[in-house]
Amino acid sequence: MKKSLLFASVMLGATLSQAQITTYVLQPASLEGPLDFTWADNWGMTPDLNDPANMVVEFAAFVDDGTAGDSLGCNALVNGADISGKIAVLYRGTCEFGLKALNAQNAGALAVVIVNNIAGGPVAMGGGASGANVSIPVVMVTDAAGASLRSEIIAGNVEMRIGSVQDLYQFNLNVSRSLALVPANSAQPKWLAADAAEYSQDLGTWVKNFGSENQTDVTVSGVITQDGTEVYNNTSAPGAINSGDSAFFALPLFSQSTYSGYYEGTYTINSTNPDEFTSDDSFGFNMLVDSIYGFARIDPATRRTTPSGHYRPGGTPAPPNFTSCIHFRDPNGSRVKIDGLYTSASKSAGASVDGEVLEASVIEWNDVFTGLDNAALTNLATLTSADYFYDSDLSSEVIYIPFIEPLTLEDDQRYLFCVFSPSDSVFLGYDETLDYTKTQDIVDEPISLISDNGTWYLTGFGSDVISAIGARMSSAIVGINENDRVEVTPYPNPTTDFIRIPLKGQSGAAVLQMFDLEGRMVAEQKVSVAGNGVLTVDVTDISTGTYLFNMNFEDGKFAGFRVVVTK
Repeated sequence: MKKSLLFASVMLGATLSQAQITTYVLQPASLEGPLDFTWADNWGMTPDLNDPANMVVEFAAFVDDGTAGDSLGCNALVNGADISGKIAVLYRGTCEFGLKALNAQNAGALAVVIVNNIAGGPVAMGGGASGANVSIPVVMVTDAAGASLRSEIIAGNVEMRIGSVQDLYQFNLNVSRSLALVPANSAQPKWLAADAAEYSQDLGTWVKNFGSENQTDVTVSGVITQDGTEVYNNTSAPGAINSGDSAFFALPLFSQSTYSGYYEGTYTINSTNPDEFTSDDSFGFNMLVDSIYGFARIDPATRRTTPSGHYRPGGTPAPPNFTSCIHFRDPNGSRVKIDGLYTSASKSAGASVDGEVLEASVIEWNDVFTGLDNAALTNLATLTSADYFYDSDLSSEVIYIPFIEPLTLEDDQRYLFCVFSPSDSVFLGYDETLDYTKTQDIVDEPISLISDNGTWYLTGFGSDVISAIGARMSSAIVGINENDRVEVTPYPNPTTDFIRIPLKGQSGAAVLQMFDLEGRMVAEQKVSVAGNGVLTVDVTDISTGTYLFNMNFEDGKFAGFRVVVTK
């Protein structure tokens, strides 16, 4: 049953770009360099950008569809003379991507660059009703890239390259997300990573030679920092790579006697020949050892798994009953309890998620597992669940769904941590920035699974599109957990403006989190606790209601209490 839902539609269709394909600013020199982008590769007639013959190199121009302000390209263009033979640039919003691209194509554009209208990375794109008629390359870049290029595009000074760089340079080595080993999971609960015997990571990466010349004496260096301090720095043995070929470069195992905090890792290619296309000479990953379990990339600010896009299964009509899951199994699973799940949801065309509902669940997976090639998903039992009702538009925002009672897990038991949507229009959060293909070949374990209207897919949408679910965990060690609880009586309670938290006997750093009764995180901050002091928290801007406060101290102790805010 090792299968994935190959033709799933992303929130807006399409797939991510491949590493040898680039959207690159050639001039002006002050802005030269690669842009983060997604590529519409499944609209039916759009050219295969893996083929160097389909590369487009031309100056860029903004479209004008006759409407006021920044044109979205939703109507026939009125500046065809400016667009013909150029790369058309327009903004995301209002109408389907396919219609925008078709209008530009009809005006003579050679390619289309769509600028995202929201912060963050570019999203995958679906063609909609018009996409099948588009036969020119279509890419999306970030809002930040669009802002930095805008004035120079208007001045006619921006020349871009869209397409493959295969054999374009003499010396061009490549490392990318599809080639690199990444940690087996991006977020590991600290109670399951006591030392090197319990937690370690294989490191290494394949390197491709997209240049026209053979290369010798190639090495890869790997560097890992822990909360900003370097804890790993190694370089592989040298190797040779012929033009058009690839080779694997192994690095020593990464392990520590103890683990804690936020880690960032980078692979960097080294060669005696200066690389002529340096934008793909390194690849980075991160991981967290704290109180979260998951596989998506970690947001350094929130230190939680975070989505880069939103997906659901395809089909016309779209099927309802979509379940997204991540897999968990650990020989020391009984050390932890699962408290709830972080997730996110969105709808197409910017529609609101207000009124939608999600269900979080923990499912016990009892089928005999002998590897991904022979796995079955038939003996499943739901152990606990909780609903989340959207009463406002929190589209694409990470939310928290707490279980009524934390569930203690068992050693070596397989579980699925899942989020279910009964709607045929809700897309769930996924991460497209990491690729577990090489890692999964080693560990031979499930990562991200889906149930599409009752049919299970063991590898979900593929090993490069991973559920962004994050499972919040806490210690379940008998005899220690309650001893680690700090009894706190905040005052005044109820309060209108400030709450004071006496912390006798506590010192050092702590994380303070505030949740409403529906499980939404209202605030989170790092605080410093001094001796027998009193911590003062400003709730002036918090709405009337009852809130749950959680405090996690760096020594493993914790506190929890309720506060009533009145206005």
